Amino acid sequence: MKNPTRDPLATTSKSRVSMPGAPAKSSLVFWGFLACLVGLTWLRIDLHKAGGALLQTANAMPSAPAEEKGVVIPLNTGPAEAVTFAVTADIVTAAAVVERVVEDTLGRAGSIYLSLKQHKVPELQIARLGNALQVVFDAKKSKPDDAFSLTLDSANVVVRFEYTPAQRPEYPILVERDGDRLVARQSKRPLIDINQVLRVVIKDNLSNAIRDVGESDALTDIVADDIFSAVIDFHTDPREGDELELIVVKSYLDDRFIRYKEVRLARYRGQVANHTGVLYSELEGRNGYYDEGGQSLARMFLLKPMDYRRISSPFNRRRFHPILKRNVPHLGTDYAANQGTRVHTTARGRVTHAGWNGGYGKMVEVSHPNGYRTRYAHLSQIQVRKGQSVEQKDVIGRVGATGRATGPHLHYELIRNGRHIDPTIVNKSGRGDPLGPQSLPAFAVHRDRLLAQLPVAKAEETIQLADVGAVGP
Repeated sequence: MKNPTRDPLATTSKSRVSMPGAPAKSSLVFWGFLACLVGLTWLRIDLHKAGGALLQTANAMPSAPAEEKGVVIPLNTGPAEAVTFAVTADIVTAAAVVERVVEDTLGRAGSIYLSLKQHKVPELQIARLGNALQVVFDAKKSKPDDAFSLTLDSANVVVRFEYTPAQRPEYPILVERDGDRLVARQSKRPLIDINQVLRVVIKDNLSNAIRDVGESDALTDIVADDIFSAVIDFHTDPREGDELELIVVKSYLDDRFIRYKEVRLARYRGQVANHTGVLYSELEGRNGYYDEGGQSLARMFLLKPMDYRRISSPFNRRRFHPILKRNVPHLGTDYAANQGTRVHTTARGRVTHAGWNGGYGKMVEVSHPNGYRTRYAHLSQIQVRKGQSVEQKDVIGRVGATGRATGPHLHYELIRNGRHIDPTIVNKSGRGDPLGPQSLPAFAVHRDRLLAQLPVAKAEETIQLADVGAVGP
């Protein structure tokens, strides 16, 4: 019997023979995979529609009228996909932005960074804010009492930052979000200057008298330290009943007092001291205070080297020494003050000693023109070096109790050609530099205009203008 011819595509005896009309295994796998893919696709579409429905439900919630909260308002009534929204000034989107406002005033540390950290502002936002600020403001120069207002969105991202320096509130700094970046700028708000005439009567001291008329210690400092510092010692000269008249220019921001811009005229009438100071600009543009005759109130020396509480030991050539227990000349003046109080030079000159000097402790000595020297002893800190040039009222150190001292104070000496002088009387007979002849006529007109504003000014009073003569300390 002849074997039949073998078909090369036929299966072997071990191969599974397919029944007619039955699908192959590979076909079943393919169609099963395809069915699963179609099912997953439909499931994803259903989930997407469900999410869209949640968003549409949130948007379809009843919204408050636009004039109350500024939320979104549908303009069309067509299908949800075609709804258009009008946005009011608050710029609210479909996912409403919730803003947080942080307001603070800097404390003693004067640190913007620490304040922002206390309010839990994220580090990244603080860094972005710092990068924007540095274009117009050095954050390291922030000071106590400076204030800021910070607006954050619901994601704690900076929207707006406004910084107001306490000393110059007319120059606020604004940082605003512009797209994905922060932009800083310094703005300027106009100040209003008001001219005011004040009359002060001394009862016990200048500070209390100025407070009694509603003014601050800043005005006391201008009068005592800037105008009359070389001719009136307000610790020792005032007497009850003395009068002070002032013409002051005060600067306001809206209705808030900001600062004393200038004192145009000050006239002190007292039992010990009588002086008038008129603010005047010379032809060269230099400002200064001059008496009614046109002579400067400035002197070679200031009457005191610091702000002090009291004179604990005056100049005395036969003083009993509290430590040595015997009479020892006290050839200077001791000013009692708090540890660390700033000490300034009383005249321009050059530092000839800056360091330890036996019983003087830490001491600074300054040489001045015309054979004068000044010494500042018992310092806790020295802030100048030998050979350094200094101007009048430069800070040279801090009050301490170094050397032979029983407590914090400054020992101050004034020496001329080797002889000690009582510092409190150095300017008693001195005269200031006069205005030049070319300036005197204009000064006289300016002076009379100011004096006429004083309610007690006497029209019949004759004033002698300064002549250009010799000047002394």
